[in-house]
Amino acid sequence: AKRLGITRVVRVCGPPRALGVQAFEAERFARARQLLGKEYTGFPRACQQVYAAICGDKDAHINCMDAFEVYVRGDFDPFLLGTWCERKEKHGEEIVERFSPMLAAAVAKTFDEPPAMRPHSPTAQWEGWITVSEGRPYAHISTPPRQVEAVVEGMMRRGHLSAPPRPRDQSNKTHAEAHPLEEGEARRSRARKGGAQRQKETRPGRLVFL
Repeated sequence: AKRLGITRVVRVCGPPRALGVQAFEAERFARARQLLGKEYTGFPRACQQVYAAICGDKDAHINCMDAFEVYVRGDFDPFLLGTWCERKEKHGEEIVERFSPMLAAAVAKTFDEPPAMRPHSPTAQWEGWITVSEGRPYAHISTPPRQVEAVVEGMMRRGHLSAPPRPRDQSNKTHAEAHPLEEGEARRSRARKGGAQRQKETRPGRLVFL
């Protein structure tokens, strides 16, 4: 997929109490925990809101694709991570985004926390921390590998793997204006007559970022 779609904040981890966290550090993470349960239109928006809450500055920005990491395990060659680079400008600064198109069809498992012990078998799958950027492009587990590879090959021929700017959502404008959300927060679907909820036919992927 070109984008990491709707993202829900389900957990905000702070330093363990045993480390003697100072009061202001605890307060920073307490602000971020106020976002638990909220949904945002994309992963970058969710990360941005969490980071801004921790900083206590709504205008604070971070390149979340490089700053956030995920612990993965999979049967792939780690030397193929981050082999495709794209340069772009964000907030007045030039950044380099890395992708792994050769691993687009690889299957990887994510973990809430790294395993206490790694397997030492020579046939064991590779595991470790990677940046969110290095894991792209992502695809749903149900997508056939050949289809994933064909899509990625087409993107590479066009010269870019990053997504174009998301078009502004003009649907339900009146309701949206009457019920403003935080920047990037996703709007939950409203109940239809009879209490029925509109159900999407797709399931969100699961990624755990620490």
